[in-house]
Amino acid sequence: MDDKQVVQTGGEVAAPLVSIITIVLNGENSIRRTIESVLTQSYPGIEYIVIDGGSTDGTVAIIQEYENRITHWQSGKDHGISDAFNKGIALAKGAIVGLINAGDWYCDDAVQCVVDTFQKNTGLGVLCGALQFYREREKAYLCFSEPDLLEKEMSVTHPSCFVRSELYATCGSFSREYRFAMDYELLLRLKVHGAQFLSIDTALANMEHDGVAEKNWQKALAETHRARNELLEKSFYTSGFYYHFLVCKRRIRIILESLGCDSLLSFYRARLALVKKQKP
Repeated sequence: MDDKQVVQTGGEVAAPLVSIITIVLNGENSIRRTIESVLTQSYPGIEYIVIDGGSTDGTVAIIQEYENRITHWQSGKDHGISDAFNKGIALAKGAIVGLINAGDWYCDDAVQCVVDTFQKNTGLGVLCGALQFYREREKAYLCFSEPDLLEKEMSVTHPSCFVRSELYATCGSFSREYRFAMDYELLLRLKVHGAQFLSIDTALANMEHDGVAEKNWQKALAETHRARNELLEKSFYTSGFYYHFLVCKRRIRIILESLGCDSLLSFYRARLALVKKQKP
């Protein structure tokens, strides 16, 4: 039997196996919601892999509560986020791989939607949906993925991405040289290698507006600039001028958010932001 497929009792191939990977470090306040969102998916053919980076809080105890329903989990020190992702990918046996970090959570029936879309698009390499952002438990805005814009900036919501596993074998996994924009570098690399992307407007995942890259946005932007220079031919989008333009755009957004200027923020998102965002 192909280990990348789920087989019915009668021997008929039912559907692809989907590997879901969660990485976590000291996430006792958020890991339960993430785990529950995976284990309550309606799609049955899921293997769930949890990689803990050696948590010193109550994270491991929470994971152990679910260990009979988690395919594989492990806890130990790693060399950062990219290394943790790669540990999970190396263990994955599914034909499709999704990454959902501790603190983020899937929408209901997200995996079923993903499988249906892959089955309708046999040449598809990367599926990316929309990501619902929350602030203080309230819906803030829905962010859509725009993979055609990846050469310009991070235009894909990574928690809503699902990748055909063979791409990791042919194009490589996450680069440990990146600490904040490793997802951008990988997606841009896949695109440069000719992977077929498809974006759908369906929300597949949710995120609180406080991610590592959000807190370290300047370092993340510097790494996206580095990735463009490493993977793309020299152009306006690899120039220092374009990098500083992106920094200025982000500063404007942060100032508007801190001042509570909702109308100006709407103008910013409509006229300056490349990626579509929709208020609830």
